Amino acid sequence: MTAKRAGVVVLALAAAGLAVCALPWRARAQPEEGPPPLMVRELAVQGNRRVQEAVILQRIQTRLGAPFVRAQVAQDIRAVFALGFFDDVQVKVEEFEGGIKLTFVVVERPFIRDIAFEGNRRIATQTLQETIDLKPGLIYNPTDVERSRERLKDHYEQEGYFEAEITPEARALSDGDLRVVFGIVEGRRFTIDRIVIGGAKGLAARQIKAAMETRERRFFFFGGIVQRRSLERDLERIVALYHDHGYLHARVESHEITVDRARARVTITVNLIEGLQFTVGNVEVTGTRVLPVEEVRRQLKLAPGEVFSRSKLRESVSAITDLYGAIGRACAEVSVTLEILEGAQVIVERMRSPANC
Repeated sequence: MTAKRAGVVVLALAAAGLAVCALPWRARAQPEEGPPPLMVRELAVQGNRRVQEAVILQRIQTRLGAPFVRAQVAQDIRAVFALGFFDDVQVKVEEFEGGIKLTFVVVERPFIRDIAFEGNRRIATQTLQETIDLKPGLIYNPTDVERSRERLKDHYEQEGYFEAEITPEARALSDGDLRVVFGIVEGRRFTIDRIVIGGAKGLAARQIKAAMETRERRFFFFGGIVQRRSLERDLERIVALYHDHGYLHARVESHEITVDRARARVTITVNLIEGLQFTVGNVEVTGTRVLPVEEVRRQLKLAPGEVFSRSKLRESVSAITDLYGAIGRACAEVSVTLEILEGAQVIVERMRSPANC
């Protein structure tokens, strides 16, 4: 029984293969003619008020006199919608002069006529308007409005208003355009209860705080306001302070703001990694051809044995550049190479002062 079944299978496959091979031959021998394709005789746009018809037609690949292809028209619909100006795009197909007429029916998104802010007392309306990208005259897009809400929320938090609530509303006008209104509940302004400096060993916490613009609030001192941008600048100031005290690899590992909503206070924590403190080992001056080496050396603010300071290094470069400028060599360029010795490891850094031409 098994051998017979196997024989049947082989014969069936052979017959099927023969039939498949014969089909193209029969098609060539007796071609079946279908109806002629419908030709596109007219293209039109309907429903547009502000967006010019030429802008829409430019995105359409279907051409006058070309055959009507449903797949291509579907792509045209997607291309027009991708312009971002419409809530809906459809195509109406009609008989026209022995062919068809395609009408792209669009529903325009409303335009933003006006933007307003309600409820803001502590932050000026002009400041809020400058914070967002949303402007009158743009097409209304809910995503853009939400992005603006987030920026306003972030701006309020930067100013210490961690409870601020922003609620956007699109109000329809008589002509179909919109007025976008941001309702604002500012809430309390949080103050800084403490600034905690973690990881500081080489420098005292009070020394680091003194370099910061951000301050802890005291009952006799009007201050202690949380401003994120000021805090970000303070982190750069802290690193610069460490670099001026020889800690060339110091960095801020992390920082966080902890909010106490019950007391309307915040705690700012800054965690540092100091690294090694470096001193100046040797200072070499090379390439002087116009001025004596000793004259150039007198402009140096760093001496062997001192704690290294990037500020003093910059001052030295500036003084040398000014010295050459005083004798008519304003195009003099000062290049500094630092060899940082960490035991067996040598790290080379370079700093260049551009020529003042």
